[in-house]
Amino acid sequence: MRLTALDRGAPFALLGPGFGLGRPVLVEDLREVTRAPLLAYASFEDRRPTLLGGKAQPIDLELDAAPQPLDPALDDRGYREAVEAIREAIAAGDVYQVCHTLRARLRPASGSELFATLCARGLPRFAAWVRLPDGTEFVSASPELFFETGQGRVRAEPMKGTARIDEAGKLEASEKDRAELAMITDLLRNDLTPVCRPRSVEVPCARRFIELPYALQAVSDVSGVLADGKGPLDVLAALHPGGSVTGAPKKAALEFVGKLETTPRGAYCGALGLIDGDRSVFGLLIRTASKTADGWIYGVGSGVVYDSNAEAELEEIRVKLGALR
Repeated sequence: MRLTALDRGAPFALLGPGFGLGRPVLVEDLREVTRAPLLAYASFEDRRPTLLGGKAQPIDLELDAAPQPLDPALDDRGYREAVEAIREAIAAGDVYQVCHTLRARLRPASGSELFATLCARGLPRFAAWVRLPDGTEFVSASPELFFETGQGRVRAEPMKGTARIDEAGKLEASEKDRAELAMITDLLRNDLTPVCRPRSVEVPCARRFIELPYALQAVSDVSGVLADGKGPLDVLAALHPGGSVTGAPKKAALEFVGKLETTPRGAYCGALGLIDGDRSVFGLLIRTASKTADGWIYGVGSGVVYDSNAEAELEEIRVKLGALR
C-alpha cells in the first residue's frame, strides 16, 4: 500500500510493526465505539480513553512520499528558569523528578511527508499516523512500549536516558540517568500493583539499552500477573499518563507540568493501543507531532532531577529532535 493514499480520506490508523506481528497494521473505517474496542487512544490530558472500532489488517507499506526538511523551530523560552524551579522544588522535598517538555513548530507538510521523514531511517516499533473521527490528527515515531498484555500477564518498558549513538559509554556510566530510570521503574511497579496479583510485580531487567538510528535509549522491564478480571483498559487506567513522561511522584510531577508548561501536550505523551480481547500492545506517544491549522507542532522533553543542568537537558532535547532529520 502507498503511504500517500492516506493523505486524503476517512479516519484511519496506520500503526508500526510493534503493534502487530512485525508488520505495519492499517485500521480503516475508524469509528468511536462504547465496548469491545479495537483501538484505544488517550491524549496526555485525557483520563478516559477514546475507544475505537474498525477493520485492521497487516499491510506491506510503500513509503512513496519524499522525506522533507522540516526545520524544527524549538521554543525554549523560560526553559532554564523552569529547570531551576524544578530543582528548587526537589531540594524542598516536593518532588523527585519532573519531565518538562517543549514544543517545536514544523514547517507545513502533508501527513505522508511527515511520516516518511520520521521513518526515513527505519520504521520505529510504535510509529503511528492517526486521523480520528473528530478531526484530531497526529504522526508519531515512538520507540517506546508503554505496556503489553497477554496470557494473564502485563509488561511495561519505561524509557529514561538518552545519548548520541557515539556516547554509549557516557550514558552507561551516568549516575544521573541511572537514578532517573530507577525512579520511573519504581513508579511503574507502584502503578501496576493495583491491577496485579499480590507480590507478582517484578523487574526482570533494571537497565538495558536500545539503539535507535539517531540516539541510544536506556529502558527497564517491569512485569506482573494480572489480577482476576483485569484487562488492557484497566492497565491503561492504572498507568496513564506514563511515568516516563511525568516524573515522580506522579501526582506532584503532574502539578508541576501544569504550572510550568504553557500549552497542553495533547497527543504528545499520550497512549495508543491495539486490543484483541485480553491481548494488547500500547505505545507511548513520544516523538510525536500534532496537526494544527497552520502546520505541525512537535513535542520534545527530558526528565529534570536535582543534578540536572539546563544546558545539558537542552542538548538531550536536541538529540531527540534528531528524529526529524
